[in-house]
Amino acid sequence: MSGAVATADTEAAHGRGFVYTRALPGLMDLAAALGADRGLIARSAGVDPVQLALPDAVISRDCYYRLLAECQRQTGNPDFGLLSGRVSYMGSTHLFLYLASTSKTLRDWLNMLPSVTSLVGDVGSVQVSRHREGFALEWHPVRPPGPGRCMITDNILATTVLQMDSYCMLPVRPRRVDLSYAQPGDISGLRERLGGPLHFDQPVSAIHYDWDVLDYPQVHVVTRAYDAVVEEFSAFFSANASAADPLSLELHAAIRRQLPVGKCSIDSVAADMGVSRRTLQRRLKERDTNFQQLLQGVKSNLARRYLEDKSLSIIEIAFLLGYGDPSSFSAAFKAWGGLTPTEFRRQ
Repeated sequence: MSGAVATADTEAAHGRGFVYTRALPGLMDLAAALGADRGLIARSAGVDPVQLALPDAVISRDCYYRLLAECQRQTGNPDFGLLSGRVSYMGSTHLFLYLASTSKTLRDWLNMLPSVTSLVGDVGSVQVSRHREGFALEWHPVRPPGPGRCMITDNILATTVLQMDSYCMLPVRPRRVDLSYAQPGDISGLRERLGGPLHFDQPVSAIHYDWDVLDYPQVHVVTRAYDAVVEEFSAFFSANASAADPLSLELHAAIRRQLPVGKCSIDSVAADMGVSRRTLQRRLKERDTNFQQLLQGVKSNLARRYLEDKSLSIIEIAFLLGYGDPSSFSAAFKAWGGLTPTEFRRQ
């Protein structure tokens, strides 16, 4: 881990399933807003409050489950999972805006989604499935779901519904919502937060959408978040191939789209741009660079820009740049400039 949080406790947590602590203070704040005591929740769940305050630390998956159960028990609110989904969404707004800033359509944005779900930790994954009427975002938890209402499922689905509807110019509404647990007595909160017809006792929890939403334009057209791309890419090309060069801008944007997926290569970037590998290599040579040189330059420059944005955690930055975990990002960043990400931020 970056900084000084790679302790024996965190290593043990990785060994038995882990969750990043970055989102847990928000859950504790929500529980407190609903009348619970933060300290009592942590003690009852067997979680060290000091560790919760470290943004780049981890706790075991079992501790996370106990913490959520205590939050729900002490607040007495059956919709705590749905409400915590809203908190999770709000805490990741900057991250998803960065992703949207280089996505032309919702389809592009969704291609980055699977790796981003790993930001939570080792609790499950969101997978895209195709159907005749449209597509579905399915939630596959590590722990097999029981017959009762599942707070983590509520959290993931509520977060996903909000994210899908927040980064497009047009509204994105579910056409159907499947839940793997039995129907509870009161479903008003589920209707309000998830929308769409609710179907209980389903094989897998999922949110279904129509095909046409994939072509909805992204929100950066309005917010001008895309303007930052021009500033980022221009440093990597000569004065003759600066912001006035559409190919250079397209190339840099394609790399940014590929990075969060974790498989950024000259072939994937060429495919994203709709050109052959040979054509891309020739155009790079014309600009006095090659793909690996450009890729490392983009990653190191983006890393510094992201670290200057204190709203992004080091974990989020690692995933934005395509690293599977913060320790890999920390090692790469130190190789570039001699400092760890944490040390760079302190400066």
